[in-house]
Amino acid sequence: MSKCKLVIDIGGSSVKGAIFKEEALSDRRHFKSPKSWDDMASELDNMIKGYIAKHDVEAISFSVPGIANQQTGEIDGASSLHYLHGFPFVQHFKEAYQLPVFFENDANCACHAEVAAGAAKGAKNVIFIIIGTGIGGSIVMNGEFVSGANNFAGEFGMMLTENNEEWSVTGSAVHMARAYSKEVGEETSGKEVFDRAESGEALALSYVDTLYLNLAKGLYNLQYILDPEYIVIGGGISNKPNLLEKLEEKLDVVMGYGQRCPIRPTIVSSFYKNDANLIGAGLLVDKN
Repeated sequence: MSKCKLVIDIGGSSVKGAIFKEEALSDRRHFKSPKSWDDMASELDNMIKGYIAKHDVEAISFSVPGIANQQTGEIDGASSLHYLHGFPFVQHFKEAYQLPVFFENDANCACHAEVAAGAAKGAKNVIFIIIGTGIGGSIVMNGEFVSGANNFAGEFGMMLTENNEEWSVTGSAVHMARAYSKEVGEETSGKEVFDRAESGEALALSYVDTLYLNLAKGLYNLQYILDPEYIVIGGGISNKPNLLEKLEEKLDVVMGYGQRCPIRPTIVSSFYKNDANLIGAGLLVDKN
């Protein structure tokens, strides 16, 4: 049994695990993100012990929401999983499993994967945007990751947009589905809203149309703030086959709003899709 890395992606909706070896993933597992740390710790313990029993794990690497403080080993900032913040995250897992433990922000993990071998391979100036329960991001300028004075660079979802709502709300399919569900009086997922829109339902079409327009506005703004070579879109929405087509249609509209718009954002979909966080977490272990 040869050595391998265990990579785990903790997201607002689900937690995914896999074995990373020779830049490939295998033995994928997942569970729904719990609502408390006690439940999360229990689920992770079951997952990690299951992997260790089956594989020769030499290190554990986490993709996490928020800011991975490499000095303290804590997850700073804010995320939808509030209970992950403000305690010695890395130390907890080092002590529990007596293995080297690494962690990095989820968007940074995904961006590293895309720049190293994916959709933005070889580029020096890249914005990576991960759209899921919220919107996170990562910035590479002149070949280096940008963290900012307070380690908040790339928190694009905090931008205030329509009606003073955060972009994480106006540009997220999860939040779109919640608003739609409230209006129709039944619980629906983002996928169901997209499906209903594609079948011609007027209300769903309106919600989806507004979502794409809000995303296009944000992408336009980021292009003129940071001027990247590529804007890479990741997260669950990147699996939609017509994503780029719809965003380009809305960019046509948005480009007409400004008085001088010589640069059109070059938008590409994540090469690794939902695997980008896990691939990046594995690559970062090799980098360290």
